[in-house]
Amino acid sequence: LAGPNSYPSAAYVKLDATRGAGAVTIVKAGNGPSDGFTGLNSFGGASVARWGDYGAAVVAADGTIWFAAESINQTCDLSGFVSNFRCGNTRTLLANWGTWIANVTP
Repeated sequence: LAGPNSYPSAAYVKLDATRGAGAVTIVKAGNGPSDGFTGLNSFGGASVARWGDYGAAVVAADGTIWFAAESINQTCDLSGFVSNFRCGNTRTLLANWGTWIANVTP
């Protein structure tokens, strides 16, 4: 989930063949804006960062669904970044996104 009112977050919807998509459930709300270099034109990226194309899901033997999704998991501000480019090991130098893993019971 990402948009004008939401920092990039890990979320899901349940799908039903009759009713379609259910409500959005956020499992890890994003902590801040994306600042990865791949979203910047000056580095050859798009003017808008991509979100959601690195997710995955699998059904476990007990019927639960495990999934991984991208989110912004750190809140390092500019002064924290300047003093320690990895913000206490919560990000890399060139991107601040991370992966969140969760499970859903159908």
